Amino acid sequence: MRVFPHGNMVNFKASVREMTAPELTELFNRVISEGESMIGGLIDVSRGEIYVYGHVEAVSLEGETIHFITRLENDESHQVGYHLSHLTISHETHFDIEDPTHGLLRHSVYYVTFEEEGESSRNEVTLFLTEEGKVSNPLDCVVEFWSQAGEIGRDTQFLSPGCSVSPDFKRNIRRD
Repeated sequence: MRVFPHGNMVNFKASVREMTAPELTELFNRVISEGESMIGGLIDVSRGEIYVYGHVEAVSLEGETIHFITRLENDESHQVGYHLSHLTISHETHFDIEDPTHGLLRHSVYYVTFEEEGESSRNEVTLFLTEEGKVSNPLDCVVEFWSQAGEIGRDTQFLSPGCSVSPDFKRNIRRD
């Protein structure tokens, strides 16, 4: 199973760990189920652009492709998929921020980055996932958190998987 770096930043304290596609899918779906209204889209800092795909319904892994399923405002479903061989890194960021409306709170943004297909130069596509109503300006958090954490783990390579626990570990424990 392919392993890639997963950068983690909590209030400017950074760490990197191994991540697999099933673990990332489980993380995203847990965040989606626990959040009130999650939005997702694409961030391209080099172009100064951010695109919101809609409210995230699910992230699924089918074979060698990871799919992000969102629902648009007009209730249409939107889906993007990327081949796992193009997945380069994922990140999760958590910052305590002072929001003008909601006061002091912890806000989180999750990212996954893929190399674009068919490009000779190294262009990247970074998707994000964050809770919409928790802060006044969630897209500002998406951009600012990425500027703080986007480079974490890029210098890390996991050549072979180390000791890891499968996502369904707790379900497989026998309690005799």
